[in-house]
Amino acid sequence: MRFKVNIQSEKMKFSKQPYFLLPIYVITVLWMSITFGQKDFAGLFPCYSLVFGAYLLIIFKSKISLKYQILLGILVRISLIPVFPNLSDDIYRFFWDGSLTVNGINPYGILPSEIVGQNIPGLTNEIFLKLNSKEYFTIYPPLSQLYYSISALTGNLLYTAVAMKSLFLFTEIIGLWYMVKLLTLLKIEQRWSMLYFINPLVILEGAGNLHFEVVMIAILNISIYYIFTKKIIHGALFMAAGIGIKLLPLMILPYFWYRLKGKEWVIFFSVLGTSLIIIFIPVAGGVQISSFLNSVDLYFRKFEFNASLYYMLRYIGAQISGYNLIKYIGPLLALITILFNIYKSKEKHTFYLHDFLQYSLTVWTIYLVFATTIHPWYITTLIFFTVFDNRKYAIAWSYLIFMTYINYSYKGYYENLWIVFVEYLVLIIFITFDIKTCKRLTLKDNFVKFTLLKQI
Repeated sequence: MRFKVNIQSEKMKFSKQPYFLLPIYVITVLWMSITFGQKDFAGLFPCYSLVFGAYLLIIFKSKISLKYQILLGILVRISLIPVFPNLSDDIYRFFWDGSLTVNGINPYGILPSEIVGQNIPGLTNEIFLKLNSKEYFTIYPPLSQLYYSISALTGNLLYTAVAMKSLFLFTEIIGLWYMVKLLTLLKIEQRWSMLYFINPLVILEGAGNLHFEVVMIAILNISIYYIFTKKIIHGALFMAAGIGIKLLPLMILPYFWYRLKGKEWVIFFSVLGTSLIIIFIPVAGGVQISSFLNSVDLYFRKFEFNASLYYMLRYIGAQISGYNLIKYIGPLLALITILFNIYKSKEKHTFYLHDFLQYSLTVWTIYLVFATTIHPWYITTLIFFTVFDNRKYAIAWSYLIFMTYINYSYKGYYENLWIVFVEYLVLIIFITFDIKTCKRLTLKDNFVKFTLLKQI
């Protein structure tokens, strides 16, 4: 009799779970991706608000099991595989670079305008006109180019997008596996991995729009796991792979430069350096390296979008000089970010996983605060580091930053600075709330002190 009561109780508990949120989530993401384009903010934002609300309820209010949440994340990614990226035009440059490689042409050091009209399969004038960076050399690192070229073997733009999304799915699932392993090491509930894995911004910008931050994050998961389980060679190899996808992991290298000691330091940086030399061979030499570095330099001296501190400095500079001082302010802010990073790296001598993750969240936040350009997909890495911390302002930001899609809805280029103001005003409120009310994860409450991770 008692056994029967328990079964009925479990059935009632199961039936009370809001599983209707799962199809709402999937259908809304699909509807957004299929129905709307980049310019359709009036339709996009209400849908995004709906799916984000479902996400918050699933994570914080429901008791839907981790298994179903993982299946949700995988299912929505699978459902997006046949859907062409309508919210971003970066796919055209990916296809362009990949097609060059497939046809034996190094994509570095050659402008699209120099190659269009040369009868290269797939690289039509129609594709050329859709490129958002015709006048710039490619800035995408070699391992991203590997994804492009494998996908471009299909010889067709639509099939290339399908192939690339399939590669994304495979990479992200592996990354999730290692994220869960990291949470297990830290004695943190595995369900918090879903803060990242089913975050609507992560899914739309990754599986939806094919931005490679999510691939980099997956590889970064593997690297971090191996480094902090004393498999230094494996960790260095995957760190190099992450940098080969996006240059961003360079930002956290100061931590290892100052915290690793002795043999581990030598092994890590020897393997990392050698691996990077091999990975970046396609970029090396004469025109290629200069064009690549020139494109990186342009990021700091010319591009600006959805910035915070920089916009205030830009306004002050314009009042004094009468023109935009980005070519001075951009590099200056980058230098300040680097110096702060070095300061945080040298601040302590401990080498623990939880300390590294808190450091990473802090320096990545500073990087974004000082950046001249912050597109929505830029904060996906911040969402990842939030998984391991009590501070949740990045989750709020993943909703607020979607408002910047309004800037694509105007006929010509126009950035609505009122939206930017509201975004950062609300974000500041959330950050302040976190500082005042959220206790940081501590070694005593949330982490286990590993014998393997003793101070080196």
